[in-house]
Amino acid sequence: MSLDTIALENMDFCANAESIPGVSPMDIYACPVSEFEAIIGLPAKDAVTTLEAAATIVGPHTFGAGKGFFKIAILPETGMVESSTEGEKGGKSIVNSFAATLPNISAKSKGFIRKFKNIPMIFIIPQLNGDNVQLGSAKSPAFMTEGTPSTGAKAGDPIGIPLKFADVQDCPAPVYTGTITEFTPV
Repeated sequence: MSLDTIALENMDFCANAESIPGVSPMDIYACPVSEFEAIIGLPAKDAVTTLEAAATIVGPHTFGAGKGFFKIAILPETGMVESSTEGEKGGKSIVNSFAATLPNISAKSKGFIRKFKNIPMIFIIPQLNGDNVQLGSAKSPAFMTEGTPSTGAKAGDPIGIPLKFADVQDCPAPVYTGTITEFTPV
C-alpha cells in the first residue's frame, strides 16, 4: 500500500500560538456501540490527500429513535487523552486511552462502573483547544480498563472514581467533526 496520495506538508510550529491542554470537565459524551445504527470510521489512507484528513472522522454517527450519546461530568483537571504506539517495527498499533475521575463515590457512580465495565463504547471527548476527539470505533470499541473508587485518606484528597477506557487503532485518537446526537430521556 502506498501513501503517495497524502501530500507532503511542513510541520510548522509557532511558539506564540495559543494551545490549551486538557479536556472539558462537563461534556464528555459516551454511548454503547449497541445504540448506534452506523458508526463512521476514518477514511482509507489512500483516499485522503492531507495529513489532517488522515486523522479526521467527518461523521455524523447515526442512532435509532431516542438513542444517542449521554454526558459524563468529571473532576476538573483530571481528564486526559493519550495515544501510544505499541508493538514491533512493521506491526505498530496505537493504543488510545481516556483517563478521568468521576466526582464522588455515590451509588450512581458505582452503578456506572457496574453497567459499563465490559461494554464496548464510543466516546467523544471535547478538548479545551476546540477539537472533539473520538475514542473507540466500530471495529475496536473502547473498553473500561480501570475503575478505582476512592474515599480519600485525608482532608483535601479528591473523592471520586478514577476511570480509564482504551481502544486499539491505527491512528492516534482521531478528531471527530460530525454532529453529536444526545439521547432522548424517557
